[in-house]
Amino acid sequence: MRIIKGIKKKRKFGLLTSAVLGFSLLAAGCSGEEASKSEKESADKGPFKLSLMFNFDGVEFPKEDNEVQKIIEKVTNTDLELTPLPGTAFEERLPVMVASGEFPDAVPIPRRHQQYPYVLNAVQGGVFWEIGPYLDKFPNLSKINKQIYENIEYDGKTYGVPRVRPMARRVFIYRQDWLQNLGMEEPKTIEEFHKMLRAFTFDDPDKNGKDDTYGIVMNQGQPFNYYAPFFGAPNKWEVTKDGKFVRDVTTDEFFESIKFQKQLYDEGLMNKDFTVIDRPEWTAAVETGQAGVQIDTSNSTINIQNGAQKSNPNAKFSMFSILENGKSKRIFAEGGHNGFFLFPKASIETEEELLKVLGFFDDLAGEELSNLLAWGIEGEHYNVVNGKAERIPDTSLDVPGAYGGPLATLPPLDNAMEGTLTELGQLEIDLTKENEKYMVSDPTLALVSDTYLEMGEQLEVILNDAHVKYIMGEIDEKGWKAAVEEWKSRGGDKIAKEYEEAHKTAKAKK
Repeated sequence: MRIIKGIKKKRKFGLLTSAVLGFSLLAAGCSGEEASKSEKESADKGPFKLSLMFNFDGVEFPKEDNEVQKIIEKVTNTDLELTPLPGTAFEERLPVMVASGEFPDAVPIPRRHQQYPYVLNAVQGGVFWEIGPYLDKFPNLSKINKQIYENIEYDGKTYGVPRVRPMARRVFIYRQDWLQNLGMEEPKTIEEFHKMLRAFTFDDPDKNGKDDTYGIVMNQGQPFNYYAPFFGAPNKWEVTKDGKFVRDVTTDEFFESIKFQKQLYDEGLMNKDFTVIDRPEWTAAVETGQAGVQIDTSNSTINIQNGAQKSNPNAKFSMFSILENGKSKRIFAEGGHNGFFLFPKASIETEEELLKVLGFFDDLAGEELSNLLAWGIEGEHYNVVNGKAERIPDTSLDVPGAYGGPLATLPPLDNAMEGTLTELGQLEIDLTKENEKYMVSDPTLALVSDTYLEMGEQLEVILNDAHVKYIMGEIDEKGWKAAVEEWKSRGGDKIAKEYEEAHKTAKAKK
């Protein structure tokens, strides 16, 4: 086992297509090919040498020869060569890696890089293996939700193995103790939610006799379309019966959702500085007892409660996702992954080698290693009590988590033994599972629009600016609609048409 600073395997793979972002996909020779074959031959006689690079944003990656990695290597019969990089360095490295043709055995692609031209060109240029035909050989990889695989397809084919996350995990995180102080129930409708925010703002929910709280803390980096499903709007795009693509902002339902946001702003139920605060201030607002509600992912709730209890041991949080509003229950689905692994033909030269690499990820999702990543080492991090894993107090899962976060495909708890969870931990599992019944998907996740790739970010600025200005009262409904028309004329209509054609092409190839 080795943790290394650079990619150990340097195999060149020539491309004729060019990448953007200032990088060309360079044709290269076959230097190192004999050494590569020698490595693989020796691997057949013992543990399979597997090189992996990934982003790691913790303080320090675990030291070499730690017990967790030894167990992973033993179960998977691998000799791991690891290159953990900070997130920024990792993302900067990816286009350079693709351009140079120097790859590890699996390349993790961040979610937002899925449609970046350097990735698209590489996939279409034959740099990576199509893995769809092999998935039925692997029981754990093949049990991943089909929709998640479809969300990361290219031209209707499967190239990646996703790092699975709940598909609908956005939640309203709220001060449950405040709600109890006010004698109120968790809201089920938009109207009840509005009443809760008013009470959090004006009815002294913390019972300190001061006017020092407000309903919900927002920042501009959050998805402004979070309320849209409750009003019946599409999840960014929807496909009509005749195959046309309709953008959410062009619908009356979406406008109704931003009218609701403006109401919260006008009534002082949300923070006025939402356009300028950063994440630390945003989180601090709920942890310090200023705001009663925050919109975030379900896995954030436990950390927020822990942070709040450092100064107020009685602070208690809970969460919910869906607010009814005269429509059927609806929540927006996300991609269901935190990026995905692609498998380069330059470093994985044969089908036999590909099966070994895929086998590693399948084994990592098996019961034995899922127990390791979810609960740690038995006797050190947990004990088995009545057939369930029970955490040993004051033990840290930082080391297992350092491997599970960047490398696990299925969430470890999916295949791990049953265990004793905290109230919020169990609620997170139950809530995200329940949300799956009511998901509304974005049909463009696996589609490509050249216009969007070229100028989508600039066009989104038009909509985001108008959205903020409308909430703050700087423009009215007429101004909002004018901004939508500007978006359409400057490229939005063209994007819709390109998605329509890409959708038809993908369907024809399946």
